[in-house]
Amino acid sequence: MNHFVSITLFLFFFTTSCFSQNDSVKNNSVDVRDYYKKYFLKGKDFKQNTDKKVAFSLMPLPSESNTKGGLVISFLTTFYLGHNKETTKMSEVSFTPYFSFTGQYVFPIQSYIYTNNNTYNFTGDYRYMIYPQSTFGIGNNNLEKQMSILNYQQWRFYQFATRKIVGDFRAGLGFLYDNYRNISEESEIDGETDYVKYMKGDFSDITSFGIAIQALYDSRINTINPEQGHYVEIDYRINFNGGLENESWKSIYIDARKYISLSQYRHKVFATRAFYWSTFDGNPHYLDLPSIGWDRYGKTGRGFTRNRFRSNALLFFEGEYRTDITKNGFLGAVFFTNISSVSAIDTYNFTRWNPAVGTGLRMKWNKKNNNNLSLDLGVSKYDWSLRFSLAENF
Repeated sequence: MNHFVSITLFLFFFTTSCFSQNDSVKNNSVDVRDYYKKYFLKGKDFKQNTDKKVAFSLMPLPSESNTKGGLVISFLTTFYLGHNKETTKMSEVSFTPYFSFTGQYVFPIQSYIYTNNNTYNFTGDYRYMIYPQSTFGIGNNNLEKQMSILNYQQWRFYQFATRKIVGDFRAGLGFLYDNYRNISEESEIDGETDYVKYMKGDFSDITSFGIAIQALYDSRINTINPEQGHYVEIDYRINFNGGLENESWKSIYIDARKYISLSQYRHKVFATRAFYWSTFDGNPHYLDLPSIGWDRYGKTGRGFTRNRFRSNALLFFEGEYRTDITKNGFLGAVFFTNISSVSAIDTYNFTRWNPAVGTGLRMKWNKKNNNNLSLDLGVSKYDWSLRFSLAENF
């Protein structure tokens, strides 16, 4: 934990932003709709309303790929609830239902909403999942022979509400509810799996709920494609049940990000992220343990299968360089690297680290809210991932 704090302080207080980028619409950037109008709707006159407060993006995409494939319908809308865009930040709501050829069906809705003058912020995560997942047990296991398939259904309702305290700093509370049903496991492992050992053979349905105290600092102007600012979220969760023998437990969740603009006229951004998630004062259900790829937005661990690493504590660091390929901003590229570790179970000792590297392509999908169609390929020693999205990874 001390190493996490030291690195985070360095990233966020000893590096500074260089430039403030201009709005993409004012810079006359080009998106998919511009090319559609140019080549398929020739001769027709279209007027762009740059003052419109709502922007929509919709796209069918392949689901995340490594050992599975499928389809996701990604719907993203951004809007302003305030009377003045200068004093109220952009809000967003996404709905990304998807299915995979391995029998996964997921219906998630996520929201990040600012009220007028940024007085209140409401963050939501609601989902229903039928989710057979590959799991490699507890710890830094990284071999296929250690894998089993964990089947379950999940209902989730997370809702946070914070109020502005001063500037971009706010604080509030959250309600967190998870329900896991019809849990079963398929395994060819000799002997007991880590799930069976940790849960003492319990496959019964479980409901996990609690409250969280949240501190939030967000100075980003655009949340789906940030070009400047900081984001720091700290959640202290008190869970009343859902652990082993349905007992209580607690957790801490820290997500810190910084964005440095390297050009005043083009999209050149260096972004960093530090993430820490741990549980204590009790033993959560196996499915509530910190796991790579299971942060609230499912964006950690490019280069790894989700669930590859799981334990009572997780550390993750990532850096990414984002740049334009074309002068009009239509095509772009990213280059990233990350490193993560989970602790030995029931400790907070991080002894083995798992690095990954990767690159990605960007296509300007909607210049009004500056969102991109994103394709990221990440590779690691024993694994890889291919991810599609309508927003930046972080």
